[in-house]
Amino acid sequence: MSDIEQVFIVQEEEGEQKAKKLPKKVEQATGALDETQQRAMAAYAAYIEAERQLEGAYKDQEKQAEKDYEKAIEQARKACEESVAQSRRIYEEDIDRALMTRDEAERKAREVRNEAMEQTWVVFTKARR
Repeated sequence: MSDIEQVFIVQEEEGEQKAKKLPKKVEQATGALDETQQRAMAAYAAYIEAERQLEGAYKDQEKQAEKDYEKAIEQARKACEESVAQSRRIYEEDIDRALMTRDEAERKAREVRNEAMEQTWVVFTKARR
């Protein structure tokens, strides 16, 4: 081989090595870019999933708040109905007691009247004799 051929072969080998090095750098850059892009896609997917979970949590919390509200309304309604029923019972008991007291007072008043009438007749009949 001549010197020119050797120089040409050496240049050719250097060119091949440079060509090999260049794709490795390009491959490394492309690999890093692909990895970054994959990470970004994974992060976005995680973000979308977190957003979906957050929406579900809000909906669950809203449902629970609605259930709690309905339960509180039902308890208030029940307490009101019980209070009204108790008030009615007390009212009816008070009316019954008042009627019994009135009946007793009327009975005693009749007895007193009858006794007074008897005494009046006794005094009247004695006075007539």
